[in-house]
Amino acid sequence: MGAPKLTDEKIEKAVMVLDGWAGKLIWDRYLAILEVEIGHRYTKAAMLRQPRIKTAWDHAKARGRESAPNVGHGNVALTLSVSRIQQLEDRVERLQRENHQLLEQFVRWAHNATRHGLALKDLDRPLPVSIRKETK
Repeated sequence: MGAPKLTDEKIEKAVMVLDGWAGKLIWDRYLAILEVEIGHRYTKAAMLRQPRIKTAWDHAKARGRESAPNVGHGNVALTLSVSRIQQLEDRVERLQRENHQLLEQFVRWAHNATRHGLALKDLDRPLPVSIRKETK
């Protein structure tokens, strides 16, 4: 039997692993680490079907091609700090891209909804209590 469906939580963990990736990015290595992180072995195809993971993979792969800044030898604290700053900057960049994609999707959905007779006030109505509880 295959691995269970990728939940939002598992996708977030998969993306976070890519955010913190250092060195050459290889599918086998990534999937093995991911198996430890989320408890199931997934395939490359399953990962690539998830837009967030695909985008994070592409970004991590491109980042791996760039050379790391040379901070000198001997200063471990400085090297670790530079590495951490780079990880955080990469995460911010990924989140900004994801946010932009979601905003584009929202505009597209709002446009299509109004074209099909839904008013923005209808779309803005609060969720029923039962659905609100599920999303928390």
